[in-house]
Amino acid sequence: MTPRRFFQRLLQMAAALFAMSFLMYMLIGLMPGDPVDLMLAGDPHLTPADAARLKALYGLNQPLVSRWAHWLMQTLHGDAGFSRLYYQPVMQVLWPRLAHTALLMAAALLLTLCIAVPLGVAAARWPRSCADKAINVFCLSGLSLPAFWLALLLIDFFVVRHGWLPASASPRHPLSMVLPVVTLAAGGIAVYIRHLRASMIAALGADYIKTAAAKGCSPARIVWGHAFRNALAPVVTVLMIDLGAMIGGTVVIEEIFAYPGMGKLMYDAIMGNDYNLAMVGFLLLTACVLAANLAADILYALLDPRVGREA
Repeated sequence: MTPRRFFQRLLQMAAALFAMSFLMYMLIGLMPGDPVDLMLAGDPHLTPADAARLKALYGLNQPLVSRWAHWLMQTLHGDAGFSRLYYQPVMQVLWPRLAHTALLMAAALLLTLCIAVPLGVAAARWPRSCADKAINVFCLSGLSLPAFWLALLLIDFFVVRHGWLPASASPRHPLSMVLPVVTLAAGGIAVYIRHLRASMIAALGADYIKTAAAKGCSPARIVWGHAFRNALAPVVTVLMIDLGAMIGGTVVIEEIFAYPGMGKLMYDAIMGNDYNLAMVGFLLLTACVLAANLAADILYALLDPRVGREA
């Protein structure tokens, strides 16, 4: 990727974040109730006059567009607001939770690749064999089983029946991370195996593979040195798209295992009408997805130099 193209992508990311901030602020602002209304409903000593003064103090009596512009200017100056649920600045609440979710996703992705890569290559090397059929059955099982149902089955077996693992997960206790990592990785394993198998079969049938075999290259070098790298481009596409889906999938997993990550935090923020926390959290997750797409373009250029020259 050329420097000019790289900066163009950064500008596109900034424009996307700008548009998403407006859209999300409008949607959140149209939700019934606001923090002052909740305070009024929970405290009988507050009068409507008190509520009106509080709304004027926090700008809640202004039009949504004006409130969004004011919030955006504050955020760009480094003031993302205060969380009414945690009584802390928003960024102090978000950064630790984002690190926890990143740790969970990295562990699930590492487990996924460690299993999917050898199985996908093996299925491509011996297509329509007994091993290939067994791997396909395994993939269909992984694709058919919902993540929340798998999580409940794992809790029932490993926690309730045998007591081998804890039911709740925490980054401070690596053993407690086993069940959420396995649950989050299960669906991705099947997807990557099938895509890698298809890409490897196409790569192994190419003319340059036949030329390498005619020159006397070993089977291992043909598979891993020639075919595997050229088969990675479609898998990289699925991987980067899956990162966005994985971020959304962590909401259910973190809620089931009580894991202190971004998914659970966003759920609590929405249910608690914590507008500042929800807004900044959603924008942060959007930025992560956009950064993953940018990383995919960079990886394309590294895997295939022709892409780098055209970009």
